[in-house]
Amino acid sequence: MTRDLASRRNRAAALQQRRPAPPTTPDPPALVTVEWRGEKYQAAPIADGAAWELFSALPRPDFLVNPRPGTQFPHRSFVPAAEVLREGVPVSATDERSLTVPLAPGLDLEYVRRLTQTPHLEPAARLLLERVRASSAPEAGEAMERPLTAVQAAKIFETAAVPGGFCYRRRDIAHLRTPTARSVLGGETEPGEPWVFALRWPLADPGDCEAPIAPDYEGLVSMPSSDRRGMPVLGTGFALSSGHLLPEYVTADLVDLPLPEGAQILAYIPDGTEIELFSYSSGVWIPLTAERRVQIPGVELGREVRVRRVLRESAHVTWNGVSGSMVDTDEEWGRFRLARPSSDILARTAAEPVRRGVYEKWIARGELAAS
Repeated sequence: MTRDLASRRNRAAALQQRRPAPPTTPDPPALVTVEWRGEKYQAAPIADGAAWELFSALPRPDFLVNPRPGTQFPHRSFVPAAEVLREGVPVSATDERSLTVPLAPGLDLEYVRRLTQTPHLEPAARLLLERVRASSAPEAGEAMERPLTAVQAAKIFETAAVPGGFCYRRRDIAHLRTPTARSVLGGETEPGEPWVFALRWPLADPGDCEAPIAPDYEGLVSMPSSDRRGMPVLGTGFALSSGHLLPEYVTADLVDLPLPEGAQILAYIPDGTEIELFSYSSGVWIPLTAERRVQIPGVELGREVRVRRVLRESAHVTWNGVSGSMVDTDEEWGRFRLARPSSDILARTAAEPVRRGVYEKWIARGELAAS
């Protein structure tokens, strides 16, 4: 074999090793019998047991088509572990990380859920919801997720940062597996979009996230719809939902955070499939699949992407006495983001809504002061 031929073969072998795997539909794990809403199903845990995938041989309301070929269960659904019983006991009973609701006469899960949907609560009700949230507080290393539109996903390939704003623990939203189901997580996605995206990252420090509760974030709660993007902010620390407890978080002061190693970009499609697209390492987005059912504007799936700018630390600044952060900059201008948006501050600053809870404005760099 000549040296040139051997060299070409070595390069071809290296490229083959780096080529992302073709899309596959994994076989379901071993199934067990569980009960959900009074009926028995074959099911399997997903997301480390935070949710369950239920299977049915017959079509049922709100069940999806199971994309696994040749399955004896052509229909499936995804439900939170808190709603699933096994041998009469909630499967979440042994999970020390699940949310806990205190019991008392007249106090049950449905009562607490109604409180989470009620803005401007009395102090005693706010204290109760704080106890529920505190029963499972975020920990270092916890998987967090931020919903993304296709345009927002494309921007992450330019700057290696966790976009500041609203986010969720993976374990709390693991059952939301379709674009329609995930629309409750901010509501910024256009109706009928064939896929949606998410950024998932390991939480470096629990102090990086906080609850968007009133009165600290009262400005977002009282924000008129004309100045708002996406779903209203209730100020209870929970998302707007008719059926589930969905704790919300925001990055502290709404700042961008440095993107940690191992962060991922994922896609969700209408049949409930979760697709891992890229993983972040040392300033490069590494493809995980050659999936072709989704598209990101300006990004070729299946190829490495090196980011343009890597965020090292958040930049806290003030402008005319208003607290915020600088999220982008050039030689003359800085992109200023409000730390505590409100109608009054919008009137003073003329900042504009960028996404849910996030308001920004270009400011001459000489007018910004470090804080």
